[in-house]
Amino acid sequence: MKFNTTSIFIIAFSFSFVFNNMSAQNVRQKTDETIFVFGGDISLKFVQYVVDLTKKQNPKVCYLPTASADNEDNIKLWSFFCKQLSIEPFVLKVWVSSDDSPKTFEETLLDMDAIVVGGGNTLNMIGIWKAQGIDIILNKALKKGVVLAGGSAGSICWFKSGISDSRPVKLSIVNGLGFLNYSNCPHYSVEARSALYLQMIKEKQMPFGYACDDRAGILFKNGKAVDFVSQSDKHNSFFIKKRNGVIQEIKMESRILINKNALADSTYICTSVKQKLKDLIDIDNVTIPLNSFVTEQKNVRLKKEGIAETERDAVLNIGIEKIFIYDNKLAGVVNDAYIKSFGYGLWYFYNCNGVWKSVGEDIGGETVFESEITFREKAANMIARAEKLYPPDSL
Repeated sequence: MKFNTTSIFIIAFSFSFVFNNMSAQNVRQKTDETIFVFGGDISLKFVQYVVDLTKKQNPKVCYLPTASADNEDNIKLWSFFCKQLSIEPFVLKVWVSSDDSPKTFEETLLDMDAIVVGGGNTLNMIGIWKAQGIDIILNKALKKGVVLAGGSAGSICWFKSGISDSRPVKLSIVNGLGFLNYSNCPHYSVEARSALYLQMIKEKQMPFGYACDDRAGILFKNGKAVDFVSQSDKHNSFFIKKRNGVIQEIKMESRILINKNALADSTYICTSVKQKLKDLIDIDNVTIPLNSFVTEQKNVRLKKEGIAETERDAVLNIGIEKIFIYDNKLAGVVNDAYIKSFGYGLWYFYNCNGVWKSVGEDIGGETVFESEITFREKAANMIARAEKLYPPDSL
């Protein structure tokens, strides 16, 4: 068979057209619809998680504070998080006028790599979004591949419905945008919320769904839950369903989020203590972190002028849970001195030529495990602080 120049051009053009069309279809098929939700309001770690989802070095991430009426304190907090993560702090306000709005809502949102919705009044937020057409724009953003995220009201909004405090007097059901075909309950550790959520699903007033404690989150890809994360071993996510007339609350196994500059698992030593200060009170030398902690309590707390007997007893009954030691240089002693008000205490010590000296105390977290995460994440900063407090030439 012979082909003239015209025939070859037509065949080549046809193959090119088919190939390009197939490529375009593949690109469309690979565009995931991504939504990340969490139980409380925004936090640094959850914003970092959203940034990572974009898979970009300097993503454009926009904050929507609609539910809090564009609250300036929330916007300042967002700006603070963005500075920590080295991303530009985009904010979309809805309390605007035409004179101070150089771009439309659509131009702003569809230009983003991710959109994060803050907490507040879910009902009012949805109402404003629908009046302004933002609900339609957010759906376009989702289809385009923009990562959608949010906590509290910013979680409920993506689901069919959720438990909210948006109305006066009592908790109630509010409708979301329905991007996720489930119901939702943020702040799930609050008993009134979880009780109502379980009741509403049992009575078939809400579909099956997902619930999150304040510091737990769920990633959805194309409508399916694919990753469960938490900032603590105490905060969890749950799948709630009804089977054979019985409500089932299924706790999902969560992956703990840890800052990227944290110590690796294998780089520090962890020792369990579980003793009261009163059992160690006769210790005097400071050649190990435990002894230094005991000595510090005697010198700081027990020698306090005018200390009452009840306060002295409380100090003596401080429980020492664990000690973490990194590179024989920095130690963290987890104790329950503030357990009734703030959480576990974490007292840092620095090795100065065999003598462990105090670098100060901090709140570790709600659990011993969370305190370990705090130690891992703050180790580098505490060493830098210790080197300023105890420079080599001063020892």
